[in-house]
Amino acid sequence: DITGPSRRQPLARRRQIAMYVCREHTGLSLPRIGQAFGGRDHTTVMHAVDKIKGLIQTDKTVYDQVTEITQQLGTT
Repeated sequence: DITGPSRRQPLARRRQIAMYVCREHTGLSLPRIGQAFGGRDHTTVMHAVDKIKGLIQTDKTVYDQVTEITQQLGTT
């Protein structure tokens, strides 16, 4: 589902978080991340990263989700 075309809010937010984590914790380029997430454009990845960076500052739920994923990956 995370690489699919759905734009429903809960799934889209999870996809944005996954793109953010990929960008912050891998050396992958924006186009490569977009390709991995169903052929999305690099500007979609840029938007996702910027959106999640902002939400981390203002939304504790998003902060907690990103923190949990990062801890599970073993990268802090």
